[in-house]
Amino acid sequence: MSEQRLSEAGAWTYLVETLTMLAVDARDQTAWLDKYRLETDDLALDYENARASIVLLAETGRIDVAMESRLARIDAILDAMSGAEQALRWTYEALTADAGWLKVRRLAREALTELAGTWQQPLPTLGIHGGSQ
Repeated sequence: MSEQRLSEAGAWTYLVETLTMLAVDARDQTAWLDKYRLETDDLALDYENARASIVLLAETGRIDVAMESRLARIDAILDAMSGAEQALRWTYEALTADAGWLKVRRLAREALTELAGTWQQPLPTLGIHGGSQ
């Protein structure tokens, strides 16, 4: 995200797009990553960048404390998977079978269902770091 202040609508879009990429099946994640020539860790980096959106949406009352907590759990799982010793957790194969990715996917789906009515959202049409913001 850029240094400029996010609008509430922009923050909402960014959060939904980021959660969508964490919620979709591994097959869709890998196809999307390939399309935009990104790496698996870009999914986590993008979610890290969504923190500003989460803060703004919490400040404006668009998301409640329970949702903020659910979103923080996703962040904590991704953080716990980080580090050179965990490199195998960042392969395309791991997206399908790794317990951390399965938890992230489940939490992202729950969050999207609560926020947007369904976890099945359109995939973003632009690269993660060059999204609609």
